Amino acid sequence: MLLYEFEGKKLFKSCGIEIPNSQLIEPPDEEIKIKAPLVLKAQVLSGKRADSGGIVVVDDESKLKVSVLALLGSSVNGEKVEKILVEEMVEIDKEYYLSFSYSTENRGPVMSFGEGGTGAEGKEIKIYPVDILEGYKGENVSDSLKETAKKLWEVFIKYDCELAEINPLVVTKDGKIMALDAKVILDDDANFRREEKFPERNLFGRPPTEAEIEARKIDEGDHRGTSGSVYWDLDGDIAVIAAGGGGSVVCMDALIAYGGKPANYTEHSGNPPREKLKKLTEIVLAKQGLKGCWFVGGTANFTDIYETLMGFVEGLREVKFKGPIVIRRSGPNDKKAFDELKIIGEKEGFDFHIFGRETPMTATAKTIVDLAYGKEEK
Repeated sequence: MLLYEFEGKKLFKSCGIEIPNSQLIEPPDEEIKIKAPLVLKAQVLSGKRADSGGIVVVDDESKLKVSVLALLGSSVNGEKVEKILVEEMVEIDKEYYLSFSYSTENRGPVMSFGEGGTGAEGKEIKIYPVDILEGYKGENVSDSLKETAKKLWEVFIKYDCELAEINPLVVTKDGKIMALDAKVILDDDANFRREEKFPERNLFGRPPTEAEIEARKIDEGDHRGTSGSVYWDLDGDIAVIAAGGGGSVVCMDALIAYGGKPANYTEHSGNPPREKLKKLTEIVLAKQGLKGCWFVGGTANFTDIYETLMGFVEGLREVKFKGPIVIRRSGPNDKKAFDELKIIGEKEGFDFHIFGRETPMTATAKTIVDLAYGKEEK
């Protein structure tokens, strides 16, 4: 879960990292107790807020109300601004970038440190592995920043973070060390042991839809493969039930490249039983206005293709979906599954278009687009 800036700073403060005096504003008529000069910061999950008008400096007290009203309800990088963090202005002497995250290359945590501020990604930032057993002791930063760096490490470990980032970490004109921004990503799998709770949200910065909530429930208490733990509603009209993480992303790219509009993103993996696929199918196909369904995945080694596809069929029967259905899958028991699908399609009127390992996954993206939108196949 990606936190808003004000939420991340709350964690920073709990571990002793100094932050500017601030106030969170939601209703536009709320009294602002911090005096100008100050900064209005839109609370959105996307980056580069300053480039999109999401950070406003107010020098004149008389312009404060107008500036708040203009920012609240506006859109920053496609996100509606519903909260503003009002912060005191600080006079900056130096800016740094500091973060802790996990590295797949090092197979453990790393500290990143360097020049901070706007455009930090283009500046020199060095990465240092951290021994997870030894912990971080203040290495590789200047003496003045050691205590803050150790406190950020405390945030990273205490709250089970995937990322704890300060950019910029500043030294003020009067010598204070302060975090002017906060980017924190929490590991969702550690929610059960985290005392600090945050409102549930998805990656798009909005509350989860009913379908997203229901999809996540499929795997609760049942570790026989995954089906629904990853599910997001989108604005399109082609339902997608994909298999495997990497392959799913590639397929979504292909669908969009061929002009398709995905209605959702979801994936299943491992060897989920048919009842899980049934539930996922019901959730995916309950959406109104669908023009087609794409059940797609690569060649599995351990997934029982017959079981998963029969679960898919059971879900189809429940929602009585009659649009074009393109299936591309292969693996254990795939021939048995395909033979059964042909019988079911003819008998029950499902418009199946079935492809096996001889057809690339991405090629079937064009097939579902052509069928769903009435285009003539070439």
